[in-house]
Amino acid sequence: MPFRVAIISLFCCLFCAGLSAQTFSLRQISDTCSVLMLTTDSMSDEWLLPHPVYQFRTGDVDGDGVEEALVGVVKSTRFYPEKGNRLFVFKNRDGRVRPLWMGSRLGEEIVDFRVADGKLVSIERCRNGQYNLDEWEWSRFGPRFSRYILTNATLEEVNQTFNQYEKNTNHSHAVDAHPHGMEPTN
Repeated sequence: MPFRVAIISLFCCLFCAGLSAQTFSLRQISDTCSVLMLTTDSMSDEWLLPHPVYQFRTGDVDGDGVEEALVGVVKSTRFYPEKGNRLFVFKNRDGRVRPLWMGSRLGEEIVDFRVADGKLVSIERCRNGQYNLDEWEWSRFGPRFSRYILTNATLEEVNQTFNQYEKNTNHSHAVDAHPHGMEPTN
């Protein structure tokens, strides 16, 4: 009998810690609307995204050992009324999709992003037409600037470093920015 209780307790601890199997996926409904789906061992949940999606990735951005969904959407915000690329981060909270961070912007205009070694890495277009490759650490509020990996470079240079940086780190799972299914690949 004590062995059975130990097994049940272990299962509950793993599930409560978020270590049960989970999958985030994105289903595109139209050009301007998608649904973020969370599937776990025992349930599923959805979050409607009424904005065009330019990027979808999963990765452990907050360092808790559980992958989050990172969704790049095109929308305006209260502080930036012009439409632009924004980043939303979602988490599995007790089997439900819940926003962890719904940002209006990072530093500059986001072109691309991914998670590498537990940090958010972004390509951003500067006002002068050049590009930066930035690294962000997760803080209690959301992403906090950590360092420039590359600054004032061409898009080609930044992409080359971005791709090389990803090859040399534990990185997020990604999909093409415009597929119909939008499920992360390993």
